[in-house]
Amino acid sequence: MATMNVIFLFLMWTYASGLSSPPVTRNTIFGDEKQIGEIFENIDTVKDDADNYTLYRLPTTTRPKHYDILWTIDTYKRVFDGQVDIELYATQPNVSEIVIHAHEMNYSFVELKYNDAIISRQYSLLPEAQFMRIILQNSSMEYNASNPVVYVLSVGFNAALRKDMLGIYESWYRNPGGEEKWMATTQFQATAARKAFPCYDEPSFKATFNITIRRPTELKSWSLTRKLYTENATLAGYQNDVYSKTPVMSTYLLALIVADYDSITLPSNVSEQLHYEVIGRRSVLRSQGNYALYLGKNLTEVMGIHTGKDYFSLHENLKMTHAAIPDFDAGAMENFGLITYREAYLMYDTEHTNDYFKQIIAYILSHEIAHMWFGNWVTCDFWDSLWLNEGFARYYQYFLTHWVEGYMGLDSRFINEQLHTSLLADSSDTAHALTNPKVGSPSSIRGMFDTITYNKGASVIRMTEHLLGSEILEMGLQKYLADNAYKTARPIDLFEALQNVSLSTGAISQYRNFSFIEYYRSWTEQAGHPIVNVQVNHKTGDMVITQRRFNINTGFSRNNKQYVIPLSFTSADNIDFNNLKPSHIMRDGVIVINRGSVGNHWVIFNKQQTGFYRVNYDDYTWDLITAALRSSNRTLIHEYNRAQIVNDVFQFARSGIMSYNKAFNILSFLENETEYTPWVAAITGFNWLRNRFAGTNYLAPLEELITKWASTVMNQLTYYPRQNDTFMTSYLRYQLAPFMCRMNVRRCLDAAESQFRALVNNQTEVPVNSRNWVYCHALRLGSKADFDYLWQRFNTHNVYTEKILLLMTLGCTNDEESLNTLLNNIVEENFVIRKQDYTTAFNTLLNENYENVQIAFRFIQRNLTQVLKAFDGASPITNIASRLRSSQDINAFKSWASQNNNTLGNYYKGIVEQAQSTQSSLDWAVEVQDDIGQYLQEGDTEITTTTFAPPTTPQISTISPPPLVEPDSPNLPDSSVTTMISLSLIIITAIVHYLI
Repeated sequence: MATMNVIFLFLMWTYASGLSSPPVTRNTIFGDEKQIGEIFENIDTVKDDADNYTLYRLPTTTRPKHYDILWTIDTYKRVFDGQVDIELYATQPNVSEIVIHAHEMNYSFVELKYNDAIISRQYSLLPEAQFMRIILQNSSMEYNASNPVVYVLSVGFNAALRKDMLGIYESWYRNPGGEEKWMATTQFQATAARKAFPCYDEPSFKATFNITIRRPTELKSWSLTRKLYTENATLAGYQNDVYSKTPVMSTYLLALIVADYDSITLPSNVSEQLHYEVIGRRSVLRSQGNYALYLGKNLTEVMGIHTGKDYFSLHENLKMTHAAIPDFDAGAMENFGLITYREAYLMYDTEHTNDYFKQIIAYILSHEIAHMWFGNWVTCDFWDSLWLNEGFARYYQYFLTHWVEGYMGLDSRFINEQLHTSLLADSSDTAHALTNPKVGSPSSIRGMFDTITYNKGASVIRMTEHLLGSEILEMGLQKYLADNAYKTARPIDLFEALQNVSLSTGAISQYRNFSFIEYYRSWTEQAGHPIVNVQVNHKTGDMVITQRRFNINTGFSRNNKQYVIPLSFTSADNIDFNNLKPSHIMRDGVIVINRGSVGNHWVIFNKQQTGFYRVNYDDYTWDLITAALRSSNRTLIHEYNRAQIVNDVFQFARSGIMSYNKAFNILSFLENETEYTPWVAAITGFNWLRNRFAGTNYLAPLEELITKWASTVMNQLTYYPRQNDTFMTSYLRYQLAPFMCRMNVRRCLDAAESQFRALVNNQTEVPVNSRNWVYCHALRLGSKADFDYLWQRFNTHNVYTEKILLLMTLGCTNDEESLNTLLNNIVEENFVIRKQDYTTAFNTLLNENYENVQIAFRFIQRNLTQVLKAFDGASPITNIASRLRSSQDINAFKSWASQNNNTLGNYYKGIVEQAQSTQSSLDWAVEVQDDIGQYLQEGDTEITTTTFAPPTTPQISTISPPPLVEPDSPNLPDSSVTTMISLSLIIITAIVHYLI
């Protein structure tokens, strides 16, 4: 009887107040979140090719077995040419056509041979699909299912070294006091191998490769495997470097480098054969390369133990080279045995590389090393399941690094940097599923390299780790790798390996008839994630829990889904945040769980936020949680769950599920909070609000409140480094101090000015972990002379991490002449600022000073054509549009865009839409300002609780709620420890009970 009363009251709450979505036209995703590098960067990009994706896929009627490739690299003329011989065979009878990829090269000959006899053929190019078609004119290919009949397709090719950091491309570098030098390097992922040689450029067409690099005698070359020998070439002034055969692998993992580079090496323990190597510019390698060399060795060894397969046992010819590349758009790339990195992401200088870049070096090493197993040894079958590569690499990016460099706190930082970001990116109805089968074109494939694939993929793996247990996950992954070694895999291969190990070890035996495969499918084949709504009857201990797909615009998605959710919870009467094994599995729309106690005890679901979902509670339970957070017992609630609460309530308020007045009442505990994860979550939430209210009367009181709440933690941190600071203490200061300076907190600005003047006047270096905010906010207060000082430092410094940090701060000045110097050097083709850094430099200018928006706009008005060319598009213009803060400025911007419609061309529509989105942001701020204003004026609401929760009277919404349609759900039996009732049965039972 009591349980059904709870259910009936909950259903009324569900329909009347809890789950009724705001109007579907509501939008909270604005232009500043859609810029390059931001969380919703690709939200307006079509993520699949609808019904045309197969047009871009190679036919499977032929397959490659082996390639012989000769590349001739001329770094002086900046061109390359070569020849590829592909051993291939038919996979079925009557094949008379061979289709491979070839794009944006010249082809000197195309020849097909069988047993050294030339086969009559003709070929054509299909540029849209990036295909080369070779048609046998008078015959079809021989076919033998058990003993494939091998043909050899030979193609000669040539092209200029590319300038877009794809395929084989040019890059320049300079040692101190020396002239600029040119080098050649590569980036083939995902669809650029076809721009370097004709090939089967899809992951599933694995083969072996013999590579010869012909390069100028005075330069060196590197490729994936150990070099067999060097010989004089038939071309005067050149030598051939001949490399040993590669493992069976995909084309996107090939790489080469030709440069006047040096190397530092470590031999193996048992031989002098090359194993570990770092290569780079001569002037930095020996002083900055050792951290990556030794850490890379440690990470590789630990990963080998974890996977049960030592790296060097993957193939006898492999070595491990880490290469520092000056120009590298991708950041880093897991080429099999020759991993390439931006120089700033590999080279570490103890005096001038701060902890931010040090941890980037560490975790990118981990990411790329993990790929040697997850991506290279076992490869996703196609880019539609890229998360099999990148989700695991992102997971190990944090946890492999944590195993080796535990002081960096990457287990904690995963919460803010991966889980929270992926929950947000996954919260729109246009988000794609992890497995997204309708991709095929290069553009749709590029769209898969996003926050969902990387961050959500890693977060779902972490959730699975806690569902199964770390040891069971490790065993299952070892089985998955061994079963699919040197092959490609589909998600089902992973699911089955994990399920088999889970069943054999009893890891999921407590969940009766639980299907691990259906669990994983619900998270990988469906987009989005749920919000778990918890309604507690404190008199009986019954908790009625529902799930709905979350939407950042409207609270609850109209496109509902149902997920198989591992549930964990703890309560104030029996606190246990450490046992992370889920107690229940939820698959239906509603589940009833008894808490095991009665009375006014708070309850927290999703312990340590191990699950990929948000949690909302009834009002009374939120009051209990708020009271606990405000009390001296605040830390009894785990730090990660305090961060979860901060992140959740910011998004609940943004989406309309919760009022800002209520959200701020919950967040008020931040005034006494001093831990890392809750405060980093708070910075993210507050920055979003500050961007919305910039230029309004509400910004000042909002920042006054934030400053007040942050005073405790900043008093503890101070604005100066201390000798006994831990890495995480320093890293929290690194993020909080610039946040405080942006709000013009006087103590912060004074500290920045003091430390900067010591540098300028006395050559006393700014502490390396304070430079990010000291440089920036000293420039905000400073003069042209201060900009000139740092501009000179940028131009002469030989540590690339310091140069990047300077580019991240030079735009903080508001001196127009100085900003024009910076902007001119961005858009001019020169040897000052690299193309890969244009966006970083330009965005700093806009983000750190609102008045700089108009300065940048004036520059673009004078140099429109040059800006469009430099950025290969209109991203700086849309970025300006997203940072306008008045209707007057927006209208003036739109008028300018209209007058320059012809020059803007295809970019015009997107530019105007961005301006309209900015107006929507202003309108949204007006809609919620009274809600926020109420808290800013009245402050905290006193929380009063009784022994038992008072009866809840549902507030009837004036908005008609959407129908609760039972969504598709995996067909899972009930958990042995959970009373699971279908939504329809609960509704019928509740109504009958009410009528009786």
